[in-house]
Amino acid sequence: MADWMFDRRGSPCLILDGDRVRNRRGVVVGWISGNSVYSLRGVHIGWCDAGVIFDNRNAALAFTRDHAGSLPGSPGLSGTPGMPGFSGVPGRPGLSGTPGRPARGAWSSEDPEEYFGS
Repeated sequence: MADWMFDRRGSPCLILDGDRVRNRRGVVVGWISGNSVYSLRGVHIGWCDAGVIFDNRNAALAFTRDHAGSLPGSPGLSGTPGMPGFSGVPGRPGLSGTPGRPARGAWSSEDPEEYFGS
């Protein structure tokens, strides 16, 4: 089941769809494998724990409404738009190795959609 993800301001920004990350338009922009997050090219770009995506510096990037992972602070959530139609799923690339994970940080300074190259 697909769930909206929210940024540090509580605005909907990404969609978590099983092992895929989609942008607001429903296009696949990344992959989840275990607790690692990968770009469309298969490059490791972060982690996903209990409904929270962390960037490559282990700073919180986006979270689902029912996340169980820890956040640096919980913003109020804005309303969620309707779910867009989903585009086809591209072929999944070979995935790179997972680097060591740094200590958990605060909120990421990255824009979630730009981070995934949307």
